[in-house]
Amino acid sequence: MHQDRPRYVIDRPAYNLPDFDKDFDKKSRQFPVGEKVKKLFRCRINHTVNMSYTSQTTSDKLCDQIVHSPRGYDSIQSRAELFKEFFLFVSVRCSASRLKGLLFRHLPVLSWLPKYKVKENLLCDVISGVSAGTIQVPQGMAFALLASLPAVNGLYSSFFPLIPYFFMGTAHQMVPGTFAVLSIMVGMVCLRLAPEKDFIYFNATSNQTEMHEDLMNEVRLGISGTLACLTAIIQIGLGFMQFGFIAIYLSESFVRGFMTAAGLQILISVLKYIFGINVPPYSGPLAVIYTLVDIISGLPDTNIASLVFALVSAVALFVVKELSARYRHKLPFPIPIEIIVVVVATAISGPLHLPELYHMDKVGEISLGFPKPILPTVSQWEDMLSTAFSLAIVGYVINLAMGRTLAAKHGYDVDPNQEMLALGCSNFLGSFFKIHVICCALSVTLAVDNAGGTSQFASLCVMLVVMVTMLALGAYLNDLPKSVLGALIAVNLKNTLLQLSDPYYLWKKSKLDCCVWVVSFLATFFLSLPYGVAVGVGFSILVVIFKTQFRNGSAMDQIVATDIYKNPKVYSKVKSVTGVKIVNYCSPLYFANAEIFRQRVIKKTGLDPGKLILARRKFLEKEQKGKAKEEKEDKKTRRRKPSSLVTMKAQTISQLELQNDFDMNDGSANKPEPPTSYVNDIELGEQAPDQEPPSPSAVTLESQPMPFHTLILDLAGVCFIDLMGIKVLTKMNSSYSTLGIKLYLANVQAQVYEELEAGGAFDDGSIARGNLFLSVHDAVLFAQQTAGERRVSLKAEKAKQDLGFNIKEDLELVRTSSPIQTYIK
Repeated sequence: MHQDRPRYVIDRPAYNLPDFDKDFDKKSRQFPVGEKVKKLFRCRINHTVNMSYTSQTTSDKLCDQIVHSPRGYDSIQSRAELFKEFFLFVSVRCSASRLKGLLFRHLPVLSWLPKYKVKENLLCDVISGVSAGTIQVPQGMAFALLASLPAVNGLYSSFFPLIPYFFMGTAHQMVPGTFAVLSIMVGMVCLRLAPEKDFIYFNATSNQTEMHEDLMNEVRLGISGTLACLTAIIQIGLGFMQFGFIAIYLSESFVRGFMTAAGLQILISVLKYIFGINVPPYSGPLAVIYTLVDIISGLPDTNIASLVFALVSAVALFVVKELSARYRHKLPFPIPIEIIVVVVATAISGPLHLPELYHMDKVGEISLGFPKPILPTVSQWEDMLSTAFSLAIVGYVINLAMGRTLAAKHGYDVDPNQEMLALGCSNFLGSFFKIHVICCALSVTLAVDNAGGTSQFASLCVMLVVMVTMLALGAYLNDLPKSVLGALIAVNLKNTLLQLSDPYYLWKKSKLDCCVWVVSFLATFFLSLPYGVAVGVGFSILVVIFKTQFRNGSAMDQIVATDIYKNPKVYSKVKSVTGVKIVNYCSPLYFANAEIFRQRVIKKTGLDPGKLILARRKFLEKEQKGKAKEEKEDKKTRRRKPSSLVTMKAQTISQLELQNDFDMNDGSANKPEPPTSYVNDIELGEQAPDQEPPSPSAVTLESQPMPFHTLILDLAGVCFIDLMGIKVLTKMNSSYSTLGIKLYLANVQAQVYEELEAGGAFDDGSIARGNLFLSVHDAVLFAQQTAGERRVSLKAEKAKQDLGFNIKEDLELVRTSSPIQTYIK
């Protein structure tokens, strides 16, 4: 049964903006400088300092006195004393309150730690942290290989950054650590600044060429720490400048395309460990292609033992992970399959001496204990600035995306700027202890969340597991095959590689987003990760410009018996308003699309005012030349036939009316380019016998009136307008006015109105304020009312002008004729 809809009945006068503002007492929102200073002081004192109600009242009173007090004071004798009292008050109140506010803002641990429920959450945090720590240890070692660093670097990177984040992080379940994409970007810098060829030497004892691996690892650890320090400085600087919003400029399509290409690069990079073959390192554009070619060509030299270890480990990891995901609701905590595989593989390869027997690459000796602090090599910053900036942005985006996901799930807020600061401080502290750049460790964070972790106490337990490994258990991982770590990396890339199907689904939903994904993927995969970031972000910005630049407006007609106007191509029950054209546009009006907007309006209305004005001017020039030629012939003959007099009379009226059309503006003849509706009002049947018939183009110009008298632009979808857009609107208004067509603007947003006013759109009568309306229907009602008034006014003016022109022409004829001709007349 059809439910009765409520009736919508409105009875009000039609409004343009000036009338509406006058009737409803529009308020001015412009603040003088004094008000802005007062507001600034109030915001700084009340918001940042967190004053009490009494203090807030006192600060407001002082601000009012500073800004608005006259020169004479009752209680305070001079403005200098007033300022002195004000700043004394602020210093007293801010000394403790502001420090407290800053501490609580930049050290969130002070907020959640006093409220922590030990009995309810501590056990879950410990269990989730320990289980996640067993994932963090092998994953950190594996990702250190991607960074072309020794495995112990992964342990350093999984321990030291967690200390600052425990105090400064706002995502409660977040665990910072190594991330594959960042590791491979760090590896590119290490390979470029410390290539293997720099550490090859000739051993005279063995009479063969060898490589000083320990020295190379030490140099690369220094490079990694230096890069982490520079990245941290960039992140801290962006955090203090409140640049956390920069993440919104990285679309999801770009991030997914970038991550997929990086995941594919990582998979290709670890194939050399899985197959146990030697592949020279490459960096720069097409490096992944060169690596893939070398891997394929080196497949005949595959180390079978390494491949077997990798395949068995990959199968075990994949099966257990899938079962854990399927039955995660029944398991108290995730199965730590990573550490199980590492322990079993080490237990098999170590006692049997399989690495030496089958020439497998192994992790090697892991230094026990904490590393000695190092200082960054500032002279190398110039060579790694672009990569550091890419690492800072990409790492922050990954961290923030995961943080917002966790916050939405558990019902708390994440501060973007504070996350930038926390990540920067984590990298900064770790840079002195030979880490490589870190962000959110996705698999470890998800393990904490799935196991019921509620706070940073879980990351503290992860840190303790890593610390135990660094201090004692690392010695037992000496014989771990690198192919096992390669298999661990490959299995963890499963979800990333599944994103290769994204273009199939994106193409159905948004072709432009699909193009962003494809461009980001191809640029990242073929040109390397830093170039991929630059190209992907640049193309994303171009897509935004493209979307706003080439929006298509539509003509609008009235829905029958309503005040609603819609596209007639979409709705059938519509009717056009006689003499009125309505066009809407749903995009900002700025320099990139201003001319496109004008062309869209011309296309939708079917009338190009510029071309029509030019045609009329050419017609006028042609008539003037013909008249001048006839006058020249008359001067030669000094005779005029009666038929010639009739012809001249008709032409003179026609010429004067044509000039009057171009001199008239809204019924007045004193403005330079006023509106006109017709070029020539002479009927073809009134031509004199000796007058030649006009050309077809002249007949068209003379006989056709304007197809509409009012053009309404619906600007509801225009959210901002710049000077170029304002210039186009004023130019259109002038052109249509010359043709006698009124240009009305409807649904102008308040901010757009302010921009029009500031840009001079209403100066010198360019666009009348009365031509702006609250809605399309208001503009239509005004157009219908004023159209009849203009027709009556034009007819009266034309009749008056015709009478005056006849009298003037007769007097001119008498003045120029000879006495005999006058007597005959």
